[in-house]
Formats: sequence, C-alpha cells, structure tokens
Amino acid sequence: MPNAMLKGSVKYALGNKWLFIFVLVQFMIFETITHVVGGLMESTSLIVLLVVLGYGLKITQDEINGGKSLPKIKLNELINFGLKGTVVYTFYLTIQVSVLGLISILLDFPIFELEEFILNISETIALLYEHNPINFIVFILLSLITVYVTIFFMEIALAILADGGKLKQAFDFSRVRDIISTIGWNHYAIDYTKIVLAVVILICIRGLFDSYGALNFIVSVITDILAFVVEYRGIGNIYREYLHEMK
Repeated sequence: MPNAMLKGSVKYALGNKWLFIFVLVQFMIFETITHVVGGLMESTSLIVLLVVLGYGLKITQDEINGGKSLPKIKLNELINFGLKGTVVYTFYLTIQVSVLGLISILLDFPIFELEEFILNISETIALLYEHNPINFIVFILLSLITVYVTIFFMEIALAILADGGKLKQAFDFSRVRDIISTIGWNHYAIDYTKIVLAVVILICIRGLFDSYGALNFIVSVITDILAFVVEYRGIGNIYREYLHEMK
C-alpha cells in the first residue's frame, strides 16, 4: 500500500538524521536556485538538476544493495550518474510526450498527466462531459498504456545504470523488456501505481500549507525530498525483485 511505501521512505530518509538535515538544506538551496534565479542562470540550474538526478540514482543503487538510510554524497558519482541519467530521461520522456501529444491531437484532449488526472478529479469529470464517452475511455486507456510502458522502460534503464551498467546497456531494449517480463507486467504496474499514489499523498499534504508562507516553503522541500526518495527507492526495489528472481 502507498502508506507502507511512505512510512518506509520516511524511515529511510531519517536513518541518518544529520545527513537528512544536510540534504534538506541542499534541496532548499537547489529549489531557490531553480525557482528564483533559474531563468537567469540556466547553466547553474542544469548543474543542479544533474546533481539531483545523480543523487536519485545513488539512492536507487543503495536500495538495490539493501541500504537502510540516505547514501553519502560524492560529487563525482553524482555528476557521472546525473549525466547518464539525463540522457536516459530525455530519450524516454521525449517518446512519452510525443506519443501523448499525438493522442491528444487525434482525440482533441489536453495532454495527459497522470498525477494531475488523479489530483484534479473535477477537471477529469468535466472532460468526460465535454467529450464523447467512447473517445474519453480510449483517450484514458491509450494515455495510461503510453505512460506506464515508457516509465517501465525508463526506470529499468535507470536501474541498470545504478547497478553499474554502461550507458549503452540502458538502451538494450530487448534486455530491458526481458527484465520487465521477469518482474511481471501486472506486478510492475501495481508497484508503480503505489509509487504514484504515495507521491500524490505527499502533494496533497504540501497543498494543505499553501497559505503559510515560510512554513509552506519548508513543508514543500520536505515533501519534495520524500517524493524523491519514494520514486528512486521504488526503482531500486523493483529492480531488486528482478535480481532475486534471477538467483
């Protein structure tokens, strides 16, 4: 269940409290750079994104290896993981956005975003009334299939990198497909849905503090860290299931 995933991620994040505080401060700095001066310092924002993505893959690697708390930060590893991860992210998300855009154009719907679809249920219902019900169902099904398949391939590709694989191995599509098949497409879909729901819960918690100024900023950073941990621990946990199956 999502709540179990959240509890596990909170326990993992607080496993080393001093490191959590250090990461919290770094995220505050990163979010300030990205949101306040990002437009003026795009190169700085890019470096921040590389470091954050790199640390995400470090968490995935730690989860694969059975880690119990946030891993130590080594800048050279983060940059290396970040550069490779950016290539993988860009490739798969470009495919996802392109296919979703085509579906939206063909069926005359706005571009599908899974978390927004769940959070803004009133707008989702409005779409149903504004369109042919058959087209609505086709749109939802095609969009969900596109999101899940591209995310599955992307996450396994990232897990391969985190597990020491080379960049070209992340684009070995037949290997990635075989890994997903070993895990089980249905099982993977359930696990990924739990990740999405856990992130949605965190977004809802953050929304409760929207009007509280500085407190909202602190809560936003904490929930962002936890969502970050949920996502990358989730990738590592799924890939670890594959490794166990292969033993």
